[in-house]
Amino acid sequence: MTAFQLKVIALVCMIIDHMGAVFPDIFGLGFRVVGRVAFPVYVFLVAEGFKHTKDSLRFLIRLGIFAVLSEPFFDMAIRGAEFPWGVDFLNNTNIFYTLFLGGLAIWFYEVVQESFSKNKVGVVMGGFFAAFPLFGCMLFAESILTTDYGAYGVLFIFLMYVIKSMKLRLLVMAFMCLWQHRAVLERVFLYFSSDNMLPVPAMHMLMIPATLAAVVLVSFYNGKRGLGFKWFFYASYPVHLAILGFLALL
Repeated sequence: MTAFQLKVIALVCMIIDHMGAVFPDIFGLGFRVVGRVAFPVYVFLVAEGFKHTKDSLRFLIRLGIFAVLSEPFFDMAIRGAEFPWGVDFLNNTNIFYTLFLGGLAIWFYEVVQESFSKNKVGVVMGGFFAAFPLFGCMLFAESILTTDYGAYGVLFIFLMYVIKSMKLRLLVMAFMCLWQHRAVLERVFLYFSSDNMLPVPAMHMLMIPATLAAVVLVSFYNGKRGLGFKWFFYASYPVHLAILGFLALL
């Protein structure tokens, strides 16, 4: 499976997810379940993008630009904000902010590693100092910009980049997918260990295998780019949010 095919699957699942988020009374929670596939796949693809890009800074800037461009439509569709007065570029921000901050942590990591790469001791020290910008980006995502998926998302992207072994990446990816639903898993555990807990709704339970399905899809990745259409995938995010936002207003 090529990167292009993974992008198509992630895009379709994301649009379905947002349809369920914007129109919950029409589409129901089932659409949100399908949408759980999208984020882990996008995390993997962004990390792959930084591994193979010829200009990581340009890639990073592109993510930042689309973060800002998408925010008005994200606020309008997902938060129900009035356009343009209700748009907030610094709170409850869209997923491109998370991708940008994850990419920024990667970019700092590469800069620090290059500075300390002259010997083995330097590599270790580089890894130590690279942790500081990572934590900074995670803090920024979680507490300042309150991005979609927050610190968890930034760390997820960073791990998918720094881990070289594909088998280990898939294992870590599965763990991160389970960690995303730790609240549901905790409720399941409490349900079986206590007589006073209500059962977990089936749709909430289905979120877990739906997210793990992303790991299965990525396991078929063949390392090839496939077809291009780069700008189509970038533009599809703000465009579909704009359509959903205007439909919600109507």
